[in-house]
Amino acid sequence: MPPPHEEETEKIIYLGSFGSWRPELLFTSSGGIPQEVAYRSPHAFRFGAVFGVFSFLWKLINNSMRLARGKNDHWNGLVAGSIAGLAIIAEKRERRITLAQQVFVRALQGAYNAGHAREYFNIPHGDSLLFMVTCGQVLYAYTMQPDTIPQDFLKFMIQTARVPAKALRFNRLNVRGQPLDTAELLDYAVKYKATPKALDVISKLPAHPLAIPCPLVHPRFDSCTYTVVERFYKVFKTILPVYAALNTVSMLVLGLKLFIKNPKHTAYKASFNTIRSSIFLTLFVAGYQTQVCLHRNIVKSGYKWHSKYFYWWWGFITSLSIFVEDRRRRVDLALYVLPKAAESWYKILYSKNWIFELNKYADVWFFSAATGVIMAFYQQEPEVLSHIVKSVLHNFVGKN
Repeated sequence: MPPPHEEETEKIIYLGSFGSWRPELLFTSSGGIPQEVAYRSPHAFRFGAVFGVFSFLWKLINNSMRLARGKNDHWNGLVAGSIAGLAIIAEKRERRITLAQQVFVRALQGAYNAGHAREYFNIPHGDSLLFMVTCGQVLYAYTMQPDTIPQDFLKFMIQTARVPAKALRFNRLNVRGQPLDTAELLDYAVKYKATPKALDVISKLPAHPLAIPCPLVHPRFDSCTYTVVERFYKVFKTILPVYAALNTVSMLVLGLKLFIKNPKHTAYKASFNTIRSSIFLTLFVAGYQTQVCLHRNIVKSGYKWHSKYFYWWWGFITSLSIFVEDRRRRVDLALYVLPKAAESWYKILYSKNWIFELNKYADVWFFSAATGVIMAFYQQEPEVLSHIVKSVLHNFVGKN
């Protein structure tokens, strides 16, 4: 049993679990409001309208149904929440999609927790497994199908992994059987300050190699081992201040009372989680780079197999780094990555004509269905919802 202040401390430093994946869209533990929403911007008015109309409709319909039916059950919350969810129409479509994705996975989480509480099913380490499967798809999309994941998310991945976008493009061309242009490869190598050895290897590269060699992936360093170590150091050095800032701001702004009450424990917890989360992301990046280099060295020794599905498998394996993270954060990381993977899966299946096209209001219907499920649980069994969801609902709609 953790000390009484343990749960509150987790609430304060919750911000970091999202920051590791998309620092340009951070969420606070007091309501999940994107920091990009400025008070006097059109986004703020739209965002406020969504929650204002949602709260009004939910209370109106829920209370009306309770009076008309003489019952206070899941159905009232489900119907009222679904209708109130139509308030999402006030948002712009690109923002509706993001909100619908995040709310929908939270509804799935609530449904899973409800089923687990009733002993319908139990998946050991289900949160970690979900994270690994979704990261497999995200890393596959990052290397082979970059147009199937959000571009700001892709940009963050490229910057964090420290592999130039051109190197990723050369790899895609090669895996798909398209020829490589030696002149373009050399221009790239010179731009990224390739070593003499790397330039020599690249200049002799055939148009159709079995796999692009390591000198194209990391032209500045000849040693794969040194490259992995350098990645680890650089990523850790870059991400540590980000996590430190997130946790410090959360500690001082969101939990000032707790910090004053118990500064030593709060500061220790924030520092410990800063280091742990930084190591998690660093191992993730270094682990993927290690597998890519290992495969290239095996190919160089005579191995003749190269498949685009390797990149999915490597993403799955490197996601074992999730076990470094706090167990209570793993589900949040999994649910954050899930919409990215689902979007990629959908776009790939649609491009192959294996699935139908969703209409332009699909985000509205998904959001509406999700809020219906969430509000049904919130009213009758809020314990199955995550802490962040309950916090948001408590702040916006309160108790009915």
